[in-house]
Amino acid sequence: MILKSLEINTDRVAVEWASAAEGPLFVKLITEFTGKIKDIGTLGSGEGLNREELMRKMKAASMAVEGMKLRMAFAKQAKQMKKDEAYGHLPSEEKLLTVLMNEMARYEKL
Repeated sequence: MILKSLEINTDRVAVEWASAAEGPLFVKLITEFTGKIKDIGTLGSGEGLNREELMRKMKAASMAVEGMKLRMAFAKQAKQMKKDEAYGHLPSEEKLLTVLMNEMARYEKL
């Protein structure tokens, strides 16, 4: 969600599992991911973004994530997931995105 709001290709992040006993699998995962990143290109230019603007947005996103409002919004979402026993998806991604965008806008002005 944060990467999308920054217009950064979400393929730049991957979460995979390989145990310590699965060396060949680890090598395969890293090799594939490295190839994907090379194909995408350097951060920002791969997405056609202005470096200065991207850095400003990334700083604002970092500050927003560290801030209390976004953490509280996530906490409310987690509480709702537990209440509904609906784990694995956010009850309202739109609400989180709205809080994130508002906080980013606030921090971009600093």
